[in-house]
Amino acid sequence: MKYIYYTLQSLLHGRSANVIKIISLALGLLMSVFLFARIAFELSFDNFYKDADRLYVVQTSWVKDGEVVADYNRFTLVPIPATIAEEFPEQVEGSTVSCSLFGDALWLGEEKHELPVVMADTLYFSVLGLEMVEGNPQDLAGPDVVFLSAKSAREVFGGENPVGKTLQYDFFGEKVPMLVKGIFADVPLNSSLQKRPEAVVSFPSIRRHTQWRQGWQSGGNYDGFLRLRSPKDAEWLNERISAVIARHIPADFAYELRGQVAPIRSQHLDDSQVRKMVWVMFFLGIVLLFTTTLNYVLISVASLTRRAKAIGVHKCSGASGGSIFSMFMVETAVVTGIALLLIGVLVYLFRDKMEELAAVPLAVLFGWQNLWAPLAVVVLLLLLGGGLPALLFARIPVTQVFRRYTSGRRGWKRVLLFVQFIGAAFILGMLLTVASQYHYVTARDRGWRPERVAYLYQTEVDNEHLKSALRGQPYVEDVASTRNSLLWFGKNRPVLDNQGNEMFYPRNGWFNTDFLPFIGLKLKEGHNLTGEGQLLVNSAFCEKMQWTDSPIGKQVNGCGTVVGLLASFSFPNLPNDEEPVMMEWAGTAGPHLYVRLKEPFEENLARLNEEMQRMYPQKEFLFSSLEQEMRSYSESVRVFRDVTLLVSLTILFIVLMGLVGYVNDEVCLRSKEIAIRKVNGAETRSILWLLSGDVLWLAVPSVAAGMFGAYKAGVMWVSQFRDMVPLSVAGYACVGVLLLLFIVGSVWVKSWRIANENPVKSIQSE
Repeated sequence: MKYIYYTLQSLLHGRSANVIKIISLALGLLMSVFLFARIAFELSFDNFYKDADRLYVVQTSWVKDGEVVADYNRFTLVPIPATIAEEFPEQVEGSTVSCSLFGDALWLGEEKHELPVVMADTLYFSVLGLEMVEGNPQDLAGPDVVFLSAKSAREVFGGENPVGKTLQYDFFGEKVPMLVKGIFADVPLNSSLQKRPEAVVSFPSIRRHTQWRQGWQSGGNYDGFLRLRSPKDAEWLNERISAVIARHIPADFAYELRGQVAPIRSQHLDDSQVRKMVWVMFFLGIVLLFTTTLNYVLISVASLTRRAKAIGVHKCSGASGGSIFSMFMVETAVVTGIALLLIGVLVYLFRDKMEELAAVPLAVLFGWQNLWAPLAVVVLLLLLGGGLPALLFARIPVTQVFRRYTSGRRGWKRVLLFVQFIGAAFILGMLLTVASQYHYVTARDRGWRPERVAYLYQTEVDNEHLKSALRGQPYVEDVASTRNSLLWFGKNRPVLDNQGNEMFYPRNGWFNTDFLPFIGLKLKEGHNLTGEGQLLVNSAFCEKMQWTDSPIGKQVNGCGTVVGLLASFSFPNLPNDEEPVMMEWAGTAGPHLYVRLKEPFEENLARLNEEMQRMYPQKEFLFSSLEQEMRSYSESVRVFRDVTLLVSLTILFIVLMGLVGYVNDEVCLRSKEIAIRKVNGAETRSILWLLSGDVLWLAVPSVAAGMFGAYKAGVMWVSQFRDMVPLSVAGYACVGVLLLLFIVGSVWVKSWRIANENPVKSIQSE
């Protein structure tokens, strides 16, 4: 109890210094805890399934003529999971197949609900180990049946029991009645499923309402899962699965299929982007945690000269070194506790922003299964941040009660300051990397003009009529339509050689004559699409075809004649001309409608949607911003940029507080030296350089080391993107120089008073 009393007295005695210490500790702890909790969440993916170590994903690889067309991925054919289970009943307890490629719109009367929908069979819940709240999964054996998650049932039906009631599901524009037959427990957010289901529609509904094939010709559009009797059987199965598939696959199947199973617990971290993000967050968290901890140590060590006499008094009163050590450990615990209370206030005030940055609710991020990471951060700070200064204070001799303590522990302080500067440089360098990548992918010229363009996809009314109606609006600059979106179009059919063999699959789509001039796509040579059988291709297409001269007039078997060569352009988040592209002529207006609006864009977009509501009051026609949609593809980069910005501001504040403590202690130790220099004619500038020079020789190598680490980490981080910004060494050098100016400027500001003070005052105080 007496330790707490002494601690409170000490904290009250140095109120201003302790307020700074608590604020810097709270900010550093907050961001460190946030980063490590996010890492713990990433590591916890798929740990909620019953016996998760026995749940495996069926993966398929497609091979043609000995060449791998598609490497192992989670998509498979409908019969493969059941075939594996039938062939190996002693190793496989159960199998299931599902599909996540259908829409998510369900209606209760006129009320629309967007729920992630998965098509699944009767064994879906038992194989995955998902808990049923109400209903019998065998009801999924029939068509037009839906099971809802507990959360979705509450959202759609309120307090009513939904079982036995009817919803309507949108099957490619056709509303189909679905009978609710059951409720299942909510699937947690840390799931690597292609879709985290909130509604499960019976698998036979696919056959009833679509022309999708279900057998060996079903295409790789399905997810397969196996529950093994023992995880030890996985390697044994992987040696035999491909042979089993080969025995069952039809003789006329165009590809060779290879199969394997992989544990579902490994799916999330097998993604290279996830691994790189986790490592970068780990580096940021470690750097910030150690900077925060060592800053606390630095501020504590810097107070040695002020607190030495008080410690000597305690020792004269009988306190042992162990008692002094315990007293300072209690002080660290109290300061940390106050900092944690401040963190609680900050979390309460900025909860929404933190949830946006975390991309998950804070209740999930700091759930009991992730608490080990924040607790480890706090314990490490207590042990390191409290233990190091406590050891130094415990070793102060009792004689300090009789004379002034002059050991400033410069070696300790300089090492701590050196580490802080490295951390600050590393994090600021990472901020430069992330901000550059986000600006690059969202603002660079992609060879076409998305600015002020609103778009709509609809199949319910004639787009030619819509185009005519919208052209007359005063806020509309131009209108165009197309069958495919320039945001992305798929590989729909192969290019064949003269013998009819597949050569490659280009990105191909159908476009109207008015679309190219509308969107700003340019041609290197040739002319725009004007009729049937005409093609536009890009340079990557010409390389695949091994055309070295002009492609104009050349035939593409089964497709048409090339009439134009596209200038360099790219899809969002892809480099220019990375993939072969073939554009074909569309004779009629397609379902994608594009409108270029006049300024102000946001105001005119609202007017456009109001006009659509007036024209079609019974339909949900809502135009969206094309630029905003493109930016959404880089939303994860924006969020990470914001996290890095907050970490950077935090570490700059911490470094500033550390510099303040260091300079205060240096001024106290060297006040007589400074006074004598001034008496001998030293000017203010020379005094400032005297104090900042000691810091600068530490800062230059440490900032260089931090920037080098940031560059290496940045190269690793941007490598996860196909469209990545070219990193410039000059940019890191500029950030390093700015950090050095910040450090020197901070020292000068803090030293200005003592550099201009009358030296007589300093000598008198001595």
